[in-house]
Parts: sequence; structure tokens; C-alpha cells
Amino acid sequence: MASVPVSHLILFIASLVIAAGVVGTITTGVDRVSAAVDDAGLDATEQLRTDVTIISDPSAGVYNASGDQNVTLLIKNTGTYRLAPDGSDLDVVFDGAYVRPGALSGELVSADGANAWSRGDVLRLTIDVSEIEGQDGGLVDGDHRVYLSVNGDEELFQFRVEGGN
Repeated sequence: MASVPVSHLILFIASLVIAAGVVGTITTGVDRVSAAVDDAGLDATEQLRTDVTIISDPSAGVYNASGDQNVTLLIKNTGTYRLAPDGSDLDVVFDGAYVRPGALSGELVSADGANAWSRGDVLRLTIDVSEIEGQDGGLVDGDHRVYLSVNGDEELFQFRVEGGN
């Protein structure tokens, strides 16, 4: 008869060990899901607060204005999210080709010495066309497209190059 309480005690201890393992596993899973939800919320907030607008006039000669075979765009931060003052947050696609960060240079024109591109500030973004794959000799006459993306906000700028540039 003494063997029955011993076997019950062993089963009870085994069930406690299993229950503790299940609780530990569930707690870890819940913590991971909670952290993922927090991260997704921060990303969504960042995307909602980010907004930029290209304010350059396509007919005002955005290409080769300085004689260096560059495309120069003026971009205004119209959102509340602060961006890098050199435009390094921007992803740029020019005529379907990704523009490497080394081919871009940005300078704030509306805020001297600022360490962030804040709401209302204007960035002068210069794209070195010779650094873009397939554009070795400069731009050919015709229509061209610049696609910008930053934190989920997307902008498209189209311009035309006519003879003499």
C-alpha cells in the first residue's frame, strides 16, 4: 500500500515540472510577441510621421544647372519626423537604377548648421549622374524619373531633358 502514495507523489512532482516548463515556454513566447508588437508600433509611428515633398520645378532645369552633369532637387520635410541633415535617410531610384549613397550629396539650405532635417526645412539633394549605372555619358534627351523613398513615404519626380544640356 505504501507504493500507491509514492507513485502518486512521483506523478504529482512530474506534473509540476511539466507545468513549470510549459509556463516558462509560454512566458518567453508572450515576451517575444510583446516586443514584436512594440517594434511594429514604433515603425508605424515613424512611417506616419515621415513625409517629404519634392518642391523643385521640373521645367526649371534640374539637370546640369552647375555644368557638372548632376541632377539637383529641392526636397521639403513636411512631416514631423526629423531626418538626417545630409539626406542619407533617402533611398533613390533614377530611371529604374538604384542610386548608391556615394552618388548622392545633400545639404540643408533653409537651416544653417542644423544637425537634423526638421519639419519645414529644405534639403538640396544632388545626384551625380555619372555614378549611376548606365548613365556614363550624362543624360540623353527625353523624359527621366527620380523615385524617392524614406520610411515608407514615396515621392516621384519627372523631368525632361531637351537638347543643349
